[in-house]
Amino acid sequence: MIAEDDIFNLSQPNIELPQNRMILLAKECMEETVVHFKSYLKSEFHTKKRLSENDLTQLYTKQAQIHIRKKDYPFNIEGQYQDVYNQSKGFSDFFFYHNEQNVELSSIYSVESKRLPSPERKREKEYVIGEKNNGGIERYKTERHGKSLSECGLLGFVEDKDFNHWHTTINGWICDLSKHPKTIWKSDEVLSKTDSTPDYCILKSIAYNPSDKVNLTHLWILIS
Repeated sequence: MIAEDDIFNLSQPNIELPQNRMILLAKECMEETVVHFKSYLKSEFHTKKRLSENDLTQLYTKQAQIHIRKKDYPFNIEGQYQDVYNQSKGFSDFFFYHNEQNVELSSIYSVESKRLPSPERKREKEYVIGEKNNGGIERYKTERHGKSLSECGLLGFVEDKDFNHWHTTINGWICDLSKHPKTIWKSDEVLSKTDSTPDYCILKSIAYNPSDKVNLTHLWILIS
């Protein structure tokens, strides 16, 4: 988990934080939400229901909203974000934005969610690449998500296998794509693991896009 320091007091009103600090706090919030999300999934109702990707994302963001209020973070979270400021074409599954009146409500940090494995065989590689430019990482490479942002995220719900399996598998897909003629994929876009617990795993990668590149943080949650 990202270490919390005492540079500021979150409860202090009208505090202005640099963008990189806000991003660090958003990623910290995502990690802290894991324990509440997993606990909620163990409730009687949810153990009886097969949850879709949208279901899981909604439950996760609701738990994140509660955690944000409890910690008095200087941002909020909302689902299904279309970037009207920078004209990204797609909808991010959720995003963090400034929790202050009269401040631009553009995304601080946008996140795409994916199940691992994908629910259909034909969508097997959708965490990376998919039909109609809907792969998780692919959306950032083509700026369908995250246009003008230097950092974004992916949230993976691991329902089968383990973190090592998906790390190896996804990197294999990226390496294979990088070998194709006239490809937009590069071998240095593979994921590197930075932290792991029994419940979640953190990985980093970069995605080259038409403007430059975006740094991606991957949070994988084991829910099997």
